[in-house]
Amino acid sequence: MTCRLLQPTPFLPLALALLLLAMCCAAGCLAAADRRAFDEVLRRSVRPSTAVLREVPRRGQGAMQAYTVATAGDEDDGWAPIRIKVFTEDLEKESRGRKKRYCEAAGDKCTNYLGATITCSITDVLSGEKKQRYKETIIPGAVKLHAERLLV
Repeated sequence: MTCRLLQPTPFLPLALALLLLAMCCAAGCLAAADRRAFDEVLRRSVRPSTAVLREVPRRGQGAMQAYTVATAGDEDDGWAPIRIKVFTEDLEKESRGRKKRYCEAAGDKCTNYLGATITCSITDVLSGEKKQRYKETIIPGAVKLHAERLLV
C-alpha cells in the first residue's frame, strides 16, 4: 500500500475564508467595545430637564396655539426658551375666505396644500372626533416630539 501525502491546495480557500470570517468578527467586537465606552460617557453626562408649556389663547387671538419650551439651567449660558407656534385655522369651517382644506363628506371637492383640487372619498372625511384628536393629542404630541429633538 502506498502512502499518499495530502496537498494543502484544496484546503487553502477554506482556510482563507475562515481567516476572513475571524477578522470580521474581531473588528465587530472592537467596534462594539468602543461604542460601549461612548455610551458610558453619555450616561454620565447630565441632560437638562425640559418643560413644554401650552399657552392659553387670548381673546380674539384666533386658532393659533403657542407652546414654549424651556430648560432648567444657568441664566447666563446663552440659551433661551424657544416658542413653537401651531395654527389650526384650516380645521375650522370659516378660514377667512380661503378655499376649504378638508373633506366634510364623500364626494366634496377640496384644495390640497399643493394647490390641486381633489375629490374626497369616505376615508378622507375629517369628522369632529378626528378634529378633536388632532387638537388635543396629535398636535401637542408633535410639538413635544420636536421640542425633545431640538435638545439633542
